[in-house]
Amino acid sequence: MATREEILAERNRVVERYGAWTAHDIDLGQGVSTLDNGLWQQWRVDFFAALIKDYASAGRPGRILDLACLEGLFAIEFARKGHETVGLEIREAHLAKAEFSRRMLDLGNCRFVQGDVRAIPPDLGQFDIVLCAGILYHLDFPDCVRFLRDVARRATGLVIIDSHFAYEDIDRSVLPLSEMKQYELEGHTYRGREIVEHASNVTAEEKAKVHIWASIDNPRSLWLLEADVCRTMEECGFALAEKRFPSPSYQQQNPDRPTLTFRRR
Repeated sequence: MATREEILAERNRVVERYGAWTAHDIDLGQGVSTLDNGLWQQWRVDFFAALIKDYASAGRPGRILDLACLEGLFAIEFARKGHETVGLEIREAHLAKAEFSRRMLDLGNCRFVQGDVRAIPPDLGQFDIVLCAGILYHLDFPDCVRFLRDVARRATGLVIIDSHFAYEDIDRSVLPLSEMKQYELEGHTYRGREIVEHASNVTAEEKAKVHIWASIDNPRSLWLLEADVCRTMEECGFALAEKRFPSPSYQQQNPDRPTLTFRRR
């Protein structure tokens, strides 16, 4: 195990090259974490862990795919719980930070792969659980629908989707929403509300390295109607097991962002 001084020195090198962590405060041991901010998102790990415990087979360790894993929090923490995890992330800086944490914690049952969730590498295989936390609402149409279908092909047990969804009675959110729009794909109708991801003058480099919580390239995204997400997953062989919010206060503040847990029928 690395000493506190070694962890801090290595973390400083990562920060010098890629910038400070922006989201995931991961406990690295020796009194050090990636953000030194009280592990402020641990509650999200606990929330997803409870869903997995409730619906996975006897709570046994499984193979988990964390899509658009950002700085690696969920892949790291579920590997620490004994699961085999793979984190897929497109941005180099996020990936480097995730790999740093994995290396500091010496997690042989966790790995990170650079790639686009719109084209999940086939050689990753299948997973007991696919976690889609904060990614569906960054995809445009028809990629959002094709993404759901691909996720369903990769999951043998559970799909957990933590996302903003569109609703008839919610016309404003953390970002301005368009009116409800209708789309067609392969004989199916979908509805949703658009949001702006990037202004028209934002460069490709800025999208990749500056606007790091937004989409990788699409200037707009479509928040699908929740009912259409459920219908799509149903068509792919998954039934909705539960719609859950982390807490009543979270639901009050984010009524359009529940977590949907789907179970293969």
